[in-house]
Amino acid sequence: MSLLTKVDVEVGLSELVVDSDPLGLNSLSPGIYPEDVGKKWADLGVIASGSIRAMTYCGNGIALLGDGDFHVHRSTDYGATWSDLGVIASDDVGAMTYCGNGIVLFGDWDYHVWRSTDYGANWTDLGVIAGGNIRTMIYCGNGVALIGSQDKHVWRSTDYGVNWSDIGIISSDIIYGITYCGNGIVLIGDDNRHIYRSTDYGANWDDLGAIASSGIGTMTYCGNGIALLGDENNHVWRSTDYGATWADLGHVDIVQSMTYCGNGIALAGGYDYHVWRSTDYGATWSDLGVIASSYIQAMTYCGNGIVLLADNDGHVCRSECAFKTDECASESAISQATPASAGAAGHKGEIRWDDGFIYVCIADDTWEKVAIASW
Repeated sequence: MSLLTKVDVEVGLSELVVDSDPLGLNSLSPGIYPEDVGKKWADLGVIASGSIRAMTYCGNGIALLGDGDFHVHRSTDYGATWSDLGVIASDDVGAMTYCGNGIVLFGDWDYHVWRSTDYGANWTDLGVIAGGNIRTMIYCGNGVALIGSQDKHVWRSTDYGVNWSDIGIISSDIIYGITYCGNGIVLIGDDNRHIYRSTDYGANWDDLGAIASSGIGTMTYCGNGIALLGDENNHVWRSTDYGATWADLGHVDIVQSMTYCGNGIALAGGYDYHVWRSTDYGATWSDLGVIASSYIQAMTYCGNGIVLLADNDGHVCRSECAFKTDECASESAISQATPASAGAAGHKGEIRWDDGFIYVCIADDTWEKVAIASW
């Protein structure tokens, strides 16, 4: 069977959207990305006039970033070229997230939330939502989006970012790290070393205490219960139980951004302009050397073997790897055994099939299926 085309896997827990190509399955050559994702990088030069702190991928080859000069920039070719949409925000763009179905959110340092329903082409200002600079934001499926801010509060939306509720003071310091682990589990990390965990899509939170060795700068989830974080004391921490407990992996770098690329490959962007790479779900790391022109504040994986990073000097760097041929596809996640149940282990974006159904992992460890006969 040939590779799927025109499949858009949205990140919602309850939505399976057949749209077009968020994982890059229908561009470049046929096949599945190999194990060299994120190894080689090209600097695209200065894209933004200000520091880039926020970046997200929206499917269909569309990537977005926001800068410190209040601009939003948009790419429709997996980050190869960019268009400046002009001044959109009322202050520095601090965080972005994609909610599926063309809906994108970003928050700025003037406490505003902005919303797009057309993959970031046009934006609506929802006004002042937060009580402090918005530093992090994530979509959790089922219409639930979360914001973490400078004033230690978490804000929550259950309608794809249209309306927001203040959950109150959750953290002990500025919230810099957030990640969604599937099954309603959300993690946040603050600048006071603490990790907070929710098992109900961010409605309620438990303080796990001071876990990291310094302020937590970033977090990411790698599937199979594995979460990672980086702190300001050059350490990376790892959890294998959805963030309930953590192990210190020791010195890596002052990590300010992370992304997971599938197949066990995780990437981390450092304060010293380096990129670090893991091929074993963050258990061990290799230093790829200086990649950026300043410290790396944002990273996103675009599928199709393509990764983007952005730095404090307004540069965007892009990594693209060669593809395997269809003959090699049996080694990949796309052709592994089909999931035994809707809650079987899997990473968001995996696609599998058998004679009767196509199975799509719409969130980590959460599968939906579509009958091939109805495709």
